[in-house]
Amino acid sequence: MSLIKQIGLALVLAVGMGGALAEGVDDLVRQIQESQARELRADQERKARFLADKSQQQKLLSETRAALAKAEADSKSLREQFAANEARIKALNAELKTKSSEISSLFGAVRDFSGKLKSDLAGSLVSAQYPGRAEALEGLARAKHLPNIPQLESLWLSVLQEMAEVGKVAKYQGKVDDAAGVERTAEIVRVGPFTAFSGGKYLRYVPESGKLAELRQQPGEEYLAWARNLRSAGGLVKVAVDPGRGMVLDKLQAQAAPALEWPPHDMRSLLSAAVDYGIIGVLLLGSVWALAVAFERWWFYRGVDLGRYPNRAALETELTRHLTVIGTMAGNAPYIGLLGTVLGIMLTFNKMGTDKSLMDVHNIMVGLSLALKATAMGLLVAIPCAILNNMLRRRIRVLVTEYEVRHGS
Repeated sequence: MSLIKQIGLALVLAVGMGGALAEGVDDLVRQIQESQARELRADQERKARFLADKSQQQKLLSETRAALAKAEADSKSLREQFAANEARIKALNAELKTKSSEISSLFGAVRDFSGKLKSDLAGSLVSAQYPGRAEALEGLARAKHLPNIPQLESLWLSVLQEMAEVGKVAKYQGKVDDAAGVERTAEIVRVGPFTAFSGGKYLRYVPESGKLAELRQQPGEEYLAWARNLRSAGGLVKVAVDPGRGMVLDKLQAQAAPALEWPPHDMRSLLSAAVDYGIIGVLLLGSVWALAVAFERWWFYRGVDLGRYPNRAALETELTRHLTVIGTMAGNAPYIGLLGTVLGIMLTFNKMGTDKSLMDVHNIMVGLSLALKATAMGLLVAIPCAILNNMLRRRIRVLVTEYEVRHGS
């Protein structure tokens, strides 16, 4: 292609591109202007929204600050309330501790009092008319928990009943054991908790059976006449009562001679028979035997002829005959008496464990003193036997010496 054609073609192209470029710049300017307008509108909208949001944020900030102030006030009030509650709880805990201590003391007092009242009611003459009173207090006496209101009311009613019955003279039908131990239903007249009568005879309360029994040893005729008058009396009458609530009658009963029961029907009767008849009987029999031997030997020694014995051995054999009885009684009577005392103490402890009416110092001392009678009897037998044995042994030595002097050996 020639140079001229090339230049011409370039000019044509340049003119065409210039026109197109001019149009493109206008469009670009227009687009930029429109873009600026849009951005200006967007900025104005954002500014408007920001201003609106700023106002809302101020409101929210004010509300938040108000809520914070309220929360701080509530927190302060709650802290004060919490401190007050802690102080109140501390005071209530101290009061609870004091009340718990008082309740524990009250519970202990109720339990101890119930046990004592149970024992008193068990041995009270009034329980013959109202049986089961002592057993009703068993739960309170052994309770592991605080008593309830009905239990306390029952305890109080038992006390009131016993107090009320102290001043009453009551007449009722009940079980009575006669002197032979035969049970019968009879009319009973009770003077408070002190004395009871039936058929003109004095009665004593037996806690084990919860019944009344006639005394084997009744008071004198004058007192029995008073008892018979009380049975049919309609007004004031003279009558004898036991101020010791049965202690005087128990002593009168203890002084009554017990009937011999053979064979014994239980271990207590067996022990009693062994002490009263076995041990004492053996000691008395042994003492009589020893005394008889002592008199026989003494009489023999007074008239003995030393010349008729061929040697000393024969003489000693004849002189010491039967002396073993006296020596045996002197050496063993205290042990026999001690055996009786041990059996008597066993009997006393058995009675104390089974008969609640004997659980007092008077009856215990009486039982132990009676148990010692076997030892005393043993000593009374042993001491004279020992003296007689020594005297007879001394007499034997004298006779043997005389024999040796006579016979030179």
